[in-house]
Amino acid sequence: MSSRNVKGVLFAEYVRMIRSRKDIDWSPYLSAEDGPFLQQTIVDSEWYPFDTFERMGLGIIREIAGGDVEAARLWGRKSIDYLKDALNALTSDGEPRESLMRFQVLRRGYFDFDPVRIRAISGTHARLEIAYGASDLAEEAAFYQTLGYFERLLELSGARDIRCSIQSMAWQGAPSSILELDWSEVPPGRKVKGTLFVDYVRMIRGAKEKDFAKYLQPGDMPFLQQIIEDSEWYPFDTFERMGVGIVTEMADGDMEAVREWGRSSISELLRTHTDLVCRNDPSETLMRFQILRSSFFNFSAIELQAILESYARFRIKYDMCRLAEEAATHQTLGFVERLLELSGATDVQHHFVSKMWEGDAITILELKWS
Repeated sequence: MSSRNVKGVLFAEYVRMIRSRKDIDWSPYLSAEDGPFLQQTIVDSEWYPFDTFERMGLGIIREIAGGDVEAARLWGRKSIDYLKDALNALTSDGEPRESLMRFQVLRRGYFDFDPVRIRAISGTHARLEIAYGASDLAEEAAFYQTLGYFERLLELSGARDIRCSIQSMAWQGAPSSILELDWSEVPPGRKVKGTLFVDYVRMIRGAKEKDFAKYLQPGDMPFLQQIIEDSEWYPFDTFERMGVGIVTEMADGDMEAVREWGRSSISELLRTHTDLVCRNDPSETLMRFQILRSSFFNFSAIELQAILESYARFRIKYDMCRLAEEAATHQTLGFVERLLELSGATDVQHHFVSKMWEGDAITILELKWS
């Protein structure tokens, strides 16, 4: 028996695929001891040799997928639907982090070694370490199959706009592959007012040399052609995707540039809300902003938790992916800083007590001024 084993619930999928393709000669990939597995009933709860599993996978990726690892990724996505039926406890509806934690606990039910470990889960981010100890092509294919598996697992749990980043690759000599996953948890019903939405639309329209299509979905595109009304509500998930595209393509991920953008955006807002600033009274101005903010979003994204003569504390929580959350917070910071200055505050200083994009449950922003 192999020193490493895989559970039948996974092994059976490879056996099924090979059995279904009688037109392919699998003998170059399989050894003599692998043959009997193609004839017998594979029991989900039994253990099977991982080296046979690896040889089957290598044959499948070469013969059926033509060596295309993206096909392995799609295969991984489909496999999670089968596993979800077999393991009802795997996904938690509306709780992507919970589903990832369930996998971490249940993973021993798939392998008797640790090819996949979730090293960190925080907010809308996870970091995975993947090392199957297979040959290069088999390792790469298994990685992409695992990526597809987790993308689908997150989707089934309510995650949206899932993004991945590969930090290291075992098939290129690294000790293990490191995969970073980011996603959004913005519910479909969330909205943003046109007075903010129009800013993003204007910037995208004005940067025709940039490719924003890779950030947007088909349903987002009509907003770039139509007139945006200040008083109308628009989908917040579209707003998020536009923001990610703008920060990446136009600001190169520079949060100070985003902060300045927030500062400059206040002049356009004052055009429609002329009484927002109370001259020589920063505290009063922030309280006016607190009342006004409910007209920007149909949920509580920004909350003024405390206000003193020269101090304010904000709670910020958009529930977006890490990049969008960080950018929206810095845009808010720039906006509030400029608002304070216009109301007579000097020496405005800020401090983040907690940062949602770094794994905290919420962002807490403190401001002090003279």
